[in-house]
Amino acid sequence: MKTKVITAFLAVFMLAMTACGTISPPTAQTTTAVTTAETNVQSLTDLSSSSDSDSKVDSEKIQSDTFIAEFFDSNISFEDTSELVTESMKGCSFESEKDESNGIQKIMLKGKNGGGIVNVLCIDLSQSNLDYDMEYILENFGDYYFGQTSAQMSGITEDDFVSSYRMTSSVVSKGKYQRYASVQKTDGMVSQFGYTETYAVLSENKLTVVSGAFLSTDMMERQSFSQVMGQFRECVGG
Repeated sequence: MKTKVITAFLAVFMLAMTACGTISPPTAQTTTAVTTAETNVQSLTDLSSSSDSDSKVDSEKIQSDTFIAEFFDSNISFEDTSELVTESMKGCSFESEKDESNGIQKIMLKGKNGGGIVNVLCIDLSQSNLDYDMEYILENFGDYYFGQTSAQMSGITEDDFVSSYRMTSSVVSKGKYQRYASVQKTDGMVSQFGYTETYAVLSENKLTVVSGAFLSTDMMERQSFSQVMGQFRECVGG
């Protein structure tokens, strides 16, 4: 059963980046003019390079935000993923609670020392008329959903990722996206272990996405969650 998307949504964040340079004092009076000039030229070069880099980042962010807005505003629909969830959750050792909202299956997981969430959705793009190729859709929607999911880990940022991986591939009419990261963070008293992953497959105009995040004080629970995500990948295929 398909549920039509009723509203489109987009959250746009503006990046503010600043660049500064430090000019060292000359070691001798006779070289003051030359040293200052060289330093000024270098400073201007660094500033120009930084400005170009910032401009590129802003441009890519605007393009990505525009795509996401167009994606949700297009004629897409959500398909039922109950069977996929049931099959993937077989043998799961965590306590779980499921909820479905706007076509998205949300699974809350709870362990003895931590918890997490898995979102599962299948989107029919056959009537969307999106003017983007397969890899672009996978990369941008995958990155968008990975960002939304990893943000669920309270107090964790990308600086806390101790390992990360990102891959997009396509063969003829089928493509897949995978991005994951592991977390290990300590405040001197308590250590936190986390894992977040987004896996997506686009085939026959159907985009299936599984995205989850888990945080615990027990390293073994992190391992168990990564195995749950592995079960979902196996059931989604690709």
